[in-house]
Amino acid sequence: MSAKENRKEKKANEALVEVDPMTELSQFRSNFDRMLGGMLRGHWEEAWNAGWGCDVMDEDDEFCVRAEAPGFEPDEIDIQINGNRLVMQAEHESESDDANGKSTHHGKLYRAVTLPAEVDEDKVQATYKNGILEVHLPKNDAVKTKRISVVAS
Repeated sequence: MSAKENRKEKKANEALVEVDPMTELSQFRSNFDRMLGGMLRGHWEEAWNAGWGCDVMDEDDEFCVRAEAPGFEPDEIDIQINGNRLVMQAEHESESDDANGKSTHHGKLYRAVTLPAEVDEDKVQATYKNGILEVHLPKNDAVKTKRISVVAS
């Protein structure tokens, strides 16, 4: 057997990795049970939001939501306000040709955040830079934080 044939056979053998179907099935069942359990308890956001890192900051006159969304273009991101909920969705599909043929890559993220107070929907702004989506949600004047000074008596 030549060295070239030996390398091909070795590479083919490396591609064959022993997989224990019971371990794989157990992991799948555990993940599915966790997701389904959250949905049945009414925790829809936890079930769907697992893949998208997100921070919500409550500042004096606005809420600021920062979400990680690498690999998307701004026009692939959809942001909506529905009542007191901010819904962010992103979807991307691309095709590439490689040695194994044509492949399609699909990425989709969904995140819903319940806002604790009403926001001024007309003044909401969103920016996307370096894979970070930032949404600024100004509070209505009626719900803005008012500081009360304390005086010594």
